[in-house]
Amino acid sequence: MNIQQINIEDLIPYEKNPRKNLNVDKVAQSIKDFGFQQPIVVDKNMVIIVGHTRFGASQKLGLSTVPVLIADISPAKAKAYRIADNRLSEDSKWDYNKLNTEFTDLLDINYDLLSLGFGEEELEKIITFEPKFDAPNDLVEDIGDGIEAPPSQVRMVQLFLNSETEPAFKAMVEFLQKEYGTDNMTDTVFTAIQNEKNNLTS
Repeated sequence: MNIQQINIEDLIPYEKNPRKNLNVDKVAQSIKDFGFQQPIVVDKNMVIIVGHTRFGASQKLGLSTVPVLIADISPAKAKAYRIADNRLSEDSKWDYNKLNTEFTDLLDINYDLLSLGFGEEELEKIITFEPKFDAPNDLVEDIGDGIEAPPSQVRMVQLFLNSETEPAFKAMVEFLQKEYGTDNMTDTVFTAIQNEKNNLTS
């Protein structure tokens, strides 16, 4: 696979591209955070086959060159590839148990989940997702779409996603991490609760 750095002005968007609702802002943030991890694919005439969103995001970021793969395929195959690539991405499904674990690990290091391309409501449902159990649990509440979570967990996510409370909440967590010598939010909160319990019962 020969990926080349090519002047962005040499690339030509496909005028009949059937894909709408391009998430240019989200992709631009991803490129800014993680770099260009997937090339733009063009035909021999530099017309974009797949990567229109990456192209738009690169323009938004003011990039002069971008990684490009020149595909040696027929015009018919280029049309088919363009449609198939967009369609296959729509069929992606998430394992919410695993995604929840990954997001929780990122929250432990105070990572900004909003930079991952999910909306606030999506994030809240994923972070607070817990598998259902046969036995009822009074401490669990339904937050929609068949997702249940403890109210305390919902509140924790709300603190992280609320632009007004997030800075103060993170500052408090970071202060307690230094006080307790902990390196993640879960251990910090546990230690804080444990200390408070000891103070109340002593």
